[in-house]
Amino acid sequence: MASIIQRDLKDRVKNDTFRSVVFTIDDAGTPIDLTGVTIQIQFRYRCKTGTIVKDVSTAAGITLSDPTAGEFTLDAFTPVDWEVGTYYYDAQITFTDSTIRTYFWGNVKVLQDVTDS
Repeated sequence: MASIIQRDLKDRVKNDTFRSVVFTIDDAGTPIDLTGVTIQIQFRYRCKTGTIVKDVSTAAGITLSDPTAGEFTLDAFTPVDWEVGTYYYDAQITFTDSTIRTYFWGNVKVLQDVTDS
């Protein structure tokens, strides 16, 4: 069984586009088939139980880019209009047999922008 991996995302700049992120899930080198799964990612401010600032799922914001290879993509979005600080996230996957697993968690920092357009 695959373990939970901490994957901190690269810093983002306030009011910029949040670049897409590709995730791949495998179990000891064997891809986990994501066909038909539902994936949800929530970003929370300051702590793991803080205010939700972004909630995306396979219904909107996450693409199963290569499900048989265990690959999904957190789609880009604009703007990152969040407060400057640290945000926490995890990726929770619900399989077709109703099994729920979290494979990734981590944080992302939002930095203050300088240029105001």
